[in-house]
Amino acid sequence: MNAQHIVRLLVPAGLFLVLVASPRTPAQGAGDAGPTPLVSPENQPAPDVPLTELYHELTAESSQVTVVEFSDFGCPYCGGFENQSFPVLRKQFVETGKVTWRFVPFVLGMFPNGSEAMRAAGCVAEQSEAGFWKIHDTLFSRQDEWKGVRSPDDLFHNYAVTAGADGAKFDECYHSARAADREAAANALANRSGVHSTPTFFVNGKMVQGALPLAQFQAILRDATK
Repeated sequence: MNAQHIVRLLVPAGLFLVLVASPRTPAQGAGDAGPTPLVSPENQPAPDVPLTELYHELTAESSQVTVVEFSDFGCPYCGGFENQSFPVLRKQFVETGKVTWRFVPFVLGMFPNGSEAMRAAGCVAEQSEAGFWKIHDTLFSRQDEWKGVRSPDDLFHNYAVTAGADGAKFDECYHSARAADREAAANALANRSGVHSTPTFFVNGKMVQGALPLAQFQAILRDATK
């Protein structure tokens, strides 16, 4: 979370090799090795999780611009952006085929129940990407509800079922090691990419930090899509 509205130019090569330059492909099967393990700043190996499990995409084949967003479900600035600005940007730039939007959830560790929220979203995504975007909207619009309880497990189960997930399959995933592995791998990816506050965006390689005012973000995307 960062209240400053800063725009910096930065191109972390590893991030854009896999997130911007490469098209999304189906997730690898359990027997596949996956991509090279992501490494944290402390040079400790992160779990070997396929990249396709770390981001979620809205796209059109004609798009020439890719936005990669790193966000924490518990971040209030992220919530403001997702609830107010993103629906407008999605309609104007994504649904018109101008922009591919890739959302990477990770956990800053500052917000109550943030890890559990990411775990819940990832487990819904295992069953359906459409379901992921439904629970994405719910988690951001109902932040105050789930951040304010001691144990959010029942709430997240209900959110998942409302998003169309099978409850039993969701519960198995939610309490599994693979859900924790996704969080660790996403956090390592964020760290390696120089992301230390939320939300952080990369617009065709240009780092944009903070929940910019809608008009400013629109101007950035208009310039990028000329």
